[in-house]
This record gives sequence, structure tokens and C-alpha cells, in this order.
Amino acid sequence: MDEAGMDKILLFAVLALTLVGLVMVYSSSYTIAPEISGSKVPSYFLRKHVVRIVFGFLLLFLFARVGENALRTLARPLMIVSIVLLVLTLLPTSLSHSVRGASRWLKVGGFSFQPSEVTKIALVVYLADFVSRRRYDIRRFSNGFLPAFLVIGLVVLLVAMEPNIGTAAMLLLIGLVVLFAGGAHPLHLSASLAGCAGAMLMFMRVTGYNWERIDAHLSSSAEGAGYHLWQSLIAIGAGGLKGVGVGMGNQKYLFVPDAHTDFVFAITAEEIGLLGMLGIIGLFFVFVWRGLKAARRAQTVFSSVMATGITMAIAAYFCVSAGVCTGLLPTAGLPMPFMSYGGTSSMILLASCGMLLGVSRRRQSFIDLQPSRWRALVK
Repeated sequence: MDEAGMDKILLFAVLALTLVGLVMVYSSSYTIAPEISGSKVPSYFLRKHVVRIVFGFLLLFLFARVGENALRTLARPLMIVSIVLLVLTLLPTSLSHSVRGASRWLKVGGFSFQPSEVTKIALVVYLADFVSRRRYDIRRFSNGFLPAFLVIGLVVLLVAMEPNIGTAAMLLLIGLVVLFAGGAHPLHLSASLAGCAGAMLMFMRVTGYNWERIDAHLSSSAEGAGYHLWQSLIAIGAGGLKGVGVGMGNQKYLFVPDAHTDFVFAITAEEIGLLGMLGIIGLFFVFVWRGLKAARRAQTVFSSVMATGITMAIAAYFCVSAGVCTGLLPTAGLPMPFMSYGGTSSMILLASCGMLLGVSRRRQSFIDLQPSRWRALVK
């Protein structure tokens, strides 16, 4: 198989977005770091984030060199391990660790991580391998679509039980996008999406979990759960065309909640303005363009579908995070790729970018993937 160097444009987009993220993590967290961490060091969150980014880039360059056969060999074991880890988060053991009443973390020694973050990339790799093995049956329901959807449904259910409806919804979307890229029947995809969306809404309504966010979004109330959105909109509006200057924003002073994680988009818009945000959006467009180009040039079904899944998953997280901060979507509590402070999420994100860069190294003609609508998507 012919190999070329890694896609330098794609790598530049990843590096640029990561560097902007480092700046904004510090800018949005230095005012609250002493209070939240108990430390007097304003750069507390930045220091932790830098360490995780360094590990993330080590994973990026490692996975950029991993061959397709190795990834396919790891696909099913990685999926099984991810499911086991998700189950462990729900069990009352010494490993499970609750944050704000949700059992989303496992703690081993002094290291905590979110299994749902590992599941994102595990699901993409597993489904890409599944599609490549059953590409001629994927449009059939019983032999193709159903077995794959059962795996998607299982991980979505486990994550929803944590509870973490936002991530569960994203896992559902990512899984269906990968199956679409592999040629699944549109009727199977749309029916599954509608059914699961209805089930999630019913779960939220019956349990009351985050339902106030739906009410606040529909009523446009500035009180209660709607307070977060209004403060986010104030931050974005204050930025104007050029922004108030990096580090000079006011909304991060405990007006916008989780300013360095869920609402970093709003703080960034306040400080660098519309023109700066257009530059960031442009970098994300470059990332998606080069990611889909790598998918189109991939030699095998597995590499093409995996590259599409990774690219569209990152794009979806960006769109949802931006949609939440601008009021287009209800508050979901999801980080923005490259920009938000994070541990497991940042390292898994960069590892998945390494897989994408690995696909871009193997530039050959795309062959033997059905249906033809997929070719039209990535051109």
C-alpha cells in the first residue's frame, strides 16, 4: 500500500484549534480556579489541561502510525471493554465516582476518566469494522442493520442510565451516521432515530431529568434553567464584531456557568468577537473538508467509514455546543472539541484525530463501497 505524509492541512487545523483552546481555557478559568480547585494558582486548570494535551498528542502521533489491520483487530475487544466500563459506572463499587449526582466516572488510584468518552471512538471503530465485514448485507434489516443497531442501543441505554442524556443522544447520532456512511437503508435509520428520540424525551419527562432545560428552551425564560442561556447570549452579544479582548470578558465571573467547559464558545465569542469566531468556524470547516477528503481517498471500506465517523462526530459536537450557547438547542452539557477544558475527552479527541491522520497517509483510490450516494457525500 502506498503511503504519503500526513495531511499537513488537517494537522495544521488540529494544532491551531488546540492552541486557541489552550488560550481560552486559561482565559475562561483563571478567575474561578482558586475557588473551585482550592488552589491559589490561577493557572490551575491550564496546567492540568496542558498535561492532558501533551498526552493527547502522543496518542495522536501513535495512532497516526497504527495500521488498519491493527485497528480492526482491536475493534471488537475495544467495544467489549467499553461496555464493561459503562456497566461498572452504574454499579456501587469503589471504582465508580459520582459528579453532580451522575455516575459517569471511574476512578482508579488517583486517575479518573469517563468511559463514555472512550465509547465514542470504540463505537466508530467497531461499526466501521462491522460495515466492512457485512457491506453487502448492510441494507438488509435482520442480517445487516439490526445487529449493529443493537450494539448502538446498548451503549446509548447504558450512558442514558448514568444519567447523561446529552452524550447518549450524541452516541446515537454518531452510530447512525457511521451506518449511513456504510450504506444502511434510510428507512431503517430514520425509524430508529425517531424511535430513540421519542424514548429519550419520554425518559426525561417521566424522570424529570433535565426536563426543565426543555421547558426553559421552549419558554425562553431568563429564570431557573434558562438563566444559563441568557448569560451566554449576553456574552456573545457583548463581543460585537472584534470582541472585548482576550482575558477581558466579564461573563466568566460566575455569570456563565462552566465557562471553561460547556460554555467556552460564549466566552470565546465575547473576547474575540464575530471576526475571531468566523476564523474558528473556518478552521472547523477545514477540518471537516480534509477529514472527508481522507475518507474519499481511503483504499478500504473500513478506513473510509471510520474517517467519516470521526470527522462527523467532531463536527456534530461543535455544532451542538455552538447551538446550545446560541439558544438554537436546549442546554446539553457537552464540551466543544479542541476548545473546552477536559481530561478523557481531550485525549480521546486527539487520539481519534491521529486515526484520521493515519487514514490520510494511505492515499489511494476509493474502491468497492456501496451505495453510490456515499460517493456523492464525500466529493
